[in-house]
Amino acid sequence: MADRHSSTDIVQTFCATDRAHRAAVESQLATLGIHRSQHMMLMYLYHCENTPSQAEMAKAFGISPAAVTGTIQKLEKAGFIERTLKNGREKEITVSESGRKIVERTKRIFGDLDEAMCAGISDEELTSFMEVLLRMQNNLKSI
Repeated sequence: MADRHSSTDIVQTFCATDRAHRAAVESQLATLGIHRSQHMMLMYLYHCENTPSQAEMAKAFGISPAAVTGTIQKLEKAGFIERTLKNGREKEITVSESGRKIVERTKRIFGDLDEAMCAGISDEELTSFMEVLLRMQNNLKSI
């Protein structure tokens, strides 16, 4: 029978795995010249039909409107997005061709990373793991 691990051991291992995943993502994104937070916002914009307001983006990411502005400015400077005036005062944000290429490249990179992370783990194990993660999320939501 396998040794039972304490909840502390499990949570620490989970957090260490998350940090390792984040480091791998950041390493891959760095090769493309984009930071993880910039990439998250680029993906958000890529999937939006209409340009969200700065307040909506701040709420979605749990950051300040000033942080949204800073990230948007960096994305624009890098050429990943374009901002144009709409109605003479509102700025509409569109993902540029360069930004769309980054999105497509990162979809492949993340797909490969996900496959590598799950290598050697059976479908049954992954299904059980997903069920456990969802229960953990629900437990945290009830706190």
